Amino acid sequence: MHEYEPIALPKIEPFIPLGTDPDSATALTALYRSHCTSLVDAIRFVKQKTFFHLFTSFHGTLTMPVQKLFAHPSIASWIEECDFVMYQKMIRLLGHLTLEVVPQQILDTLHAISERLVPHIQTSFQGQPAHVVNAKVAPATLFAGLLDRMCRVNLTAHAAANMLSHPPNRDQMYEDWISMVRLRKVAECIPTRAMDDVVMLLLSELRELLDPVSVPWEVESVTPYGDIVARSVNQRESNIHTDSSTENVLDRWVNFLVSIPGRFSYASPADIIWCIERVGTAVMRDLTIKSGQSFGSWWVTKCWIDEMISFMAEKGGFMEYKTSRSIRNEVIDSPSKDPIRILLMSAHTGQSLPNRADDPNPTLYNSGSVDDFGRQQYMNGSNGHEIMIPGPMDPTSQAAMNAAAGHDDSGIGMRTPDDEFSMSKFNFSDAQMGTPIMDGTMHLSQAA
Repeated sequence: MHEYEPIALPKIEPFIPLGTDPDSATALTALYRSHCTSLVDAIRFVKQKTFFHLFTSFHGTLTMPVQKLFAHPSIASWIEECDFVMYQKMIRLLGHLTLEVVPQQILDTLHAISERLVPHIQTSFQGQPAHVVNAKVAPATLFAGLLDRMCRVNLTAHAAANMLSHPPNRDQMYEDWISMVRLRKVAECIPTRAMDDVVMLLLSELRELLDPVSVPWEVESVTPYGDIVARSVNQRESNIHTDSSTENVLDRWVNFLVSIPGRFSYASPADIIWCIERVGTAVMRDLTIKSGQSFGSWWVTKCWIDEMISFMAEKGGFMEYKTSRSIRNEVIDSPSKDPIRILLMSAHTGQSLPNRADDPNPTLYNSGSVDDFGRQQYMNGSNGHEIMIPGPMDPTSQAAMNAAAGHDDSGIGMRTPDDEFSMSKFNFSDAQMGTPIMDGTMHLSQAA
């Protein structure tokens, strides 16, 4: 697996100025590879102090000729490309944490890294020329934002799992949906081209996603969902009612989100994100107007879906980049070509997002590629010691442990209107805190 392999940095030869001592170039490559490798290891073992100290101490490892080469303007592009490779490797190590129970100490550390990374780099490299600082800050800004998004996904995921793991709760969510949510109003918030596809997707997929256990047929039969159920009753009876205590209740939702780009091949990643958020908002309005009992459960689920779909798209775009120059040019010159790159770079470049009112054809999606969107790889890191990120726990053992301990699997303390569902925190023992990353890898299917 490439997570365990040494970092392969871009070749420095195309970037070095004329007359450069080959020994200095070789030394800089070796020192910077060691620097990047140490930073990746610090992230793998979640060692915050070591991580930040490596930036501060880097200059002390350079001799005067190497330092002079490092500060040369032509080397800045190489530094940036190296940092992109380094941060992409970090994301491969951490990406699988979005749907796992993570100790609060680790989440706090990752959040602190995302908050402090860019200011710390600016301080540590303030003695360097501006082009060096900019080369370091550009990829760090994207990585910090993606790391923060990952933490938000983890927090909302466990809150959503807490809601969706209770069969009576899922029953109420489904009953409120089929009796209160007006698909016509939902479809009005979608561009014309996708209206029929969205309505059919919700009609055919929602029941399977929620997997209600007991819904009165007299309630469901008078809705369009009853017709769908009647047509597929034989298929449903063969696989319905999977025991949610022995599976990750969010897996089927994630697989559904990953499949969306293939179902809407004419939609750009940015439009998919925008429309999913709009659909969720329309649903919440209907539940609010009609005082749906499952409003709190749907709201928590919507928060997770919004965060998850944004993370999936941002991660897919981030993993493709080698330099920020191409992103910056696309934001300025052709923002409609690949909208997800605008989402990634708008904060860094200072460019505002394009106004939808300026779109000459607002009712149609762009025909951009959706390959970046479905590029989801939840990878694990290497085994070792120190404080480690825990790997996925066996679902049956986890459920038994939860029942014995008398607490749920939410992992966070988010308050919701559903007071009957407690969201107490896990209490992790020292042994659990030292559990290494498991060798198992969770892969999500790439979008077609």
